[in-house]
Formats: sequence, structure tokens, C-alpha cells
Amino acid sequence: MAALLPAARFIDGDDHDAPSHLPYTEQWALALARLTRLIAQAQERYLVIAYPLEQDSYEQILAACRQRGARLRVVTLAPTLAAAQSDRGGRVLTDWERQRIAQMYLEGYAARPFSDLVLDTSATDAQASACLIAQWLAR
Repeated sequence: MAALLPAARFIDGDDHDAPSHLPYTEQWALALARLTRLIAQAQERYLVIAYPLEQDSYEQILAACRQRGARLRVVTLAPTLAAAQSDRGGRVLTDWERQRIAQMYLEGYAARPFSDLVLDTSATDAQASACLIAQWLAR
């Protein structure tokens, strides 16, 4: 996605360097703090951030964007559950990942009310999905 946008940077929300022995809630809090810090410090025109948002984390990201004078657009990738749990794009999921995906779908991650675009990626690969999102952003 970032490669399709001018002056863009990709930020992986899961790349937070939090110690793995910490409870997930603490790891996620550290990840969110890192993201808001990176948003505040960014010089790029576009930031493409991969991170599953809940309402409170959305509000924190939105506040960081507003403070920077940036517009936030939330795109939710929402393939069918079966597609999300399948091995796609050369990636083999672990049993834990498959269970976590099912839990996230139950928690509503595939249909957030603050999403500006919900994209069913069941029948598309990553490149095609990125192109669709870039076209949508250009409107």
C-alpha cells in the first residue's frame, strides 16, 4: 500500500518491541503508544499503519492525527472468516493465529463503526487490494 502512495511510509503496529512475557494488554498499550509517537514525529505525507483498532485505540490514533493536522482514514480488511483463517499469499497460519482471528471476528474487528472503508479481500490478493484502496483514497 505504501509503495502506491507518494511520500508514504509503512508502519507495522505489531512491531513494537514489547517483551513477549508481558500480558497482551500491556503489549498492545506499548504498541499504541509507539504508534501515536510515530504519528507525531512523522514527516511523510502518508502513513500506512497496519494495526487492529478498537474504539479507544481509534480515538487515540485520531487525536494524534488531529494534533499533527493529518486526516485519518480507516480501512478495514474484512475477508470472510474462512478466507481469513486460510493460508493465503504463501503464509501458513499457526493454530493460535487461527483461533485469534476467530476471536477478533467475534469481537467485531471486521466491521468497525469508525471504518471509512470495509473491503472484503476474500477474492483478491494483497496487491489488488492495495490498488483498490489507493484508488479509493484518490477520490
